[in-house]
Amino acid sequence: MSASDQNDHPAPAGLGERALALWSGTVEGLELEPGELVLLESACRLVDQVDAMQAALEEQGPVVRGSRGQPAASPLLREIRAHDLAVTRILRTLMAAMPEEEDGKRLSPSDRGRKAALARWHGGRAYTAPAPLDDYRRAFKGSA
Repeated sequence: MSASDQNDHPAPAGLGERALALWSGTVEGLELEPGELVLLESACRLVDQVDAMQAALEEQGPVVRGSRGQPAASPLLREIRAHDLAVTRILRTLMAAMPEEEDGKRLSPSDRGRKAALARWHGGRAYTAPAPLDDYRRAFKGSA
């Protein structure tokens, strides 16, 4: 990664080791939009929270005392699971347009929305790249 790529999307301050690796691995070679950067930062902050909860869980153990002194599962287990799910959903949202980007071509927000709508209404058979506007113009000129 060149120095100019690193300056385009510098990592937010205060990220832990795993979150920093997630940030750098995601922004490397991509031009992310401001909304995508906000989502990525949220995912990185959640990864840091998971790491902190995991450290606390290792310190206190997975079983704690319940309200009546009975053994109970630590509430951190549930929180870690929820945070992991949130990170997964955010990353899935960020990477939704990746198949078309393999060619080095980034879809516009409009094209991504069109692709999502087609997938929602037509399922797996709708995964075709949107045709450029010039193709539609040529098709209508020939039929007129």
